[in-house]
Amino acid sequence: MTLNLQQQAQRRMRRALFFLVGLVLVLVGALVAIAFTGGDSTKAASDSKATESAGPSPTPTVRPDDGGYVAPAETVKLPDGATKAAGNLPVQFPHTPEGAAAMAVASVRNAWNMDPAQVRAGILAYSSAQYRDQMATAAEDGAKGNRQYAGIPDTGPLPAGATLVAWPIGVKYSAVNSDTVDVLVLLRVTHAAKTGAEPTTTIVVSPGRAVWEGGDWKGVPTNPGQPLPEPVDIGTAYFNEDRWKAIQEGDRL
Repeated sequence: MTLNLQQQAQRRMRRALFFLVGLVLVLVGALVAIAFTGGDSTKAASDSKATESAGPSPTPTVRPDDGGYVAPAETVKLPDGATKAAGNLPVQFPHTPEGAAAMAVASVRNAWNMDPAQVRAGILAYSSAQYRDQMATAAEDGAKGNRQYAGIPDTGPLPAGATLVAWPIGVKYSAVNSDTVDVLVLLRVTHAAKTGAEPTTTIVVSPGRAVWEGGDWKGVPTNPGQPLPEPVDIGTAYFNEDRWKAIQEGDRL
């Protein structure tokens, strides 16, 4: 499926874009922290107290841009996994830096989910064996944290029309060695609490480290204090200035 960037650019520029400073969702502070990123998906807060907070503290920090649509200067084609786990999760990526980045993108996308079974499936598919079982027990809390983030009560049936969608829009990666790759994933996360609710979009930077383990790439914790780039939207000059690569996965852009 092709993402028509130019047709969507103007709509994106009119959206309220927020960067979650010190994101404290259980999802990112615990699940993504161990299942892939090893820290929260924004600037800093990654200690255990952060995951106990009631919710995120969004502040508008995306740099203003009035220059109109700017096409991405760099695009990377990320490979598909050779097979699927849990029905729909791509796994068995190539032993290349692009394969590591593809795993990271798949892991982070799946983590933004309100279904605890799906969150758990992602942990089992993408986390390193030494963290897998421990973090799988937190899947239900992760799904509850995602519901809270989307403005939905953390128990009971989902309201009609409630949505939480993470769309990876950019990636950076660098090989530490042939079996270790550091990855940054830039995501646009959109949520609405129910039918008719105004969707809210946030831009999130998610750091991670991929290691080659058992014939596939798996996620391990990273340094939670590492500096992260500011969030920027695709289609802006800042996206290119910060050297993000637009993502093409398999046959999808």
